[in-house]
This record gives sequence, structure tokens and C-alpha cells, in this order.
Amino acid sequence: MLDRIQLLMDGLRQVSNDIAHDLRTPLTRLRQKLDMARTKATTVADYEVAVEKAIAETDEILDTFGALLRIAEIEAGTRRAAFAAIDLSNVLQTIVETYTAVAEDQQHVLLSHIADGLTVKGDRQLLTQMIANVVENALRHTPAGTRIEIELTGPPAAPVCTISDDGQGIPESERRKVLQRFYRLDSSRATPGSGLGLSLVAAVAELHRITVEIDDNEPGLRLIFRFPNAEFLGNRA
Repeated sequence: MLDRIQLLMDGLRQVSNDIAHDLRTPLTRLRQKLDMARTKATTVADYEVAVEKAIAETDEILDTFGALLRIAEIEAGTRRAAFAAIDLSNVLQTIVETYTAVAEDQQHVLLSHIADGLTVKGDRQLLTQMIANVVENALRHTPAGTRIEIELTGPPAAPVCTISDDGQGIPESERRKVLQRFYRLDSSRATPGSGLGLSLVAAVAELHRITVEIDDNEPGLRLIFRFPNAEFLGNRA
């Protein structure tokens, strides 16, 4: 128990350091843009542009805080009390329908092989967000022409969901790190984001006792979500 408390305290300190470090940059940018508008803007149009940029920066900061609050809520485990039987096949089919057009617009190919009638016990909204975050991550951080595939297979009591792509992948030494808060690969720092998308995935998976495996897709990346036996999860809810 003492080791667990120490681990939680270390995690809290690390999160506090991460928040201070990663929010300093957008807050500094916001202040610089406002200061520039105050000293250099000479027309109403100049001020309007400055205000729009400031609003965009503020929205990014609010999105980061919103993600942190969602992760904290999930890790507290309070949403487990509302778990119900979820048609996981339907959840994945809805995600595919939602992102197929988005993938085409970004010159990606989104494919799916989803077995019908597979159910799990959980929170539908959180499970949807977990899978959607992985799909969005693949769309955002892979080059045009990348093939992204969503697969759902049995057994019925413990389904397995696999999301894979044939993009550039992630070095083996960094695969577990991408599930940490604010961690971003050097290759992804030029794209928008807070580094919280996959940490939210990890939090949802932990809440549902889903095992997450990150493997090489040769080429690309493969994430495997192994759902626990529904009876096992029910006994531990």
C-alpha cells in the first residue's frame, strides 16, 4: 500500500511538472500575440486578426484542460458504476461510417472487418472516444496514401479490436511512452495536439480492464485492444 501511495505521489508530481511545462508554450504564444497586437496593430482589421489568433490559442489551452479533467474523471473510476452491455460491433461500425469520408478527404484509405453481434460491458461514450482517438491519431500522424484498418474479432466473451496502419510507425523504445500524458514524438510536434489523445485511450482502457498492446505492423503501427471476459469485469465492477 505504501508503494502504491508513493507511486501515486510520484505520478502527481510528474503530471504537475508536465502541465507547467507543456502549457507554458501556448500561454507564452498567447501573450506574445496580444502584446504584438497592442504595439503594432494600427487598423481594425489588424485587431480582428489578433483577436482570432488569441481565441484559437485559448481554445487549444481549454482543450488541454478539458482532456486532463476527462482523464482524471476516468481514473477516479466513478463512471464504472454506470457500465452496461454495449454492442461493440455497432460502436465500431459507427466510427467507420463517421471517419470514412474524413479519411478520403485526407487521402487515406480506411478499411474495416467487423464481426457482428459482439458485446462488452462498459461505457459506450468512453469506448467510442477511445477508438476514435486512435483512428484520429492515425489520420493525423501518417502521410497521405496510408492504409488504416479496423478489425473486430471474437471470441464473443472477450472480443479483440485491432487498429493498424502502414505508415511510418513508432520506434519500439517509444511505444509505451506514447500512452503517457503530454508525450509527443519528435515527428508529430509539427502537427496540432496536446499529447493527451493516447493517454486518454490508456485511461479508458484501464477503467474497462482492457489490455493494450502496441506492435510493429511491418510497416506501420498496430494497436490491439483485448477486452476482458464480461463475467470477470462484472465481478470487479
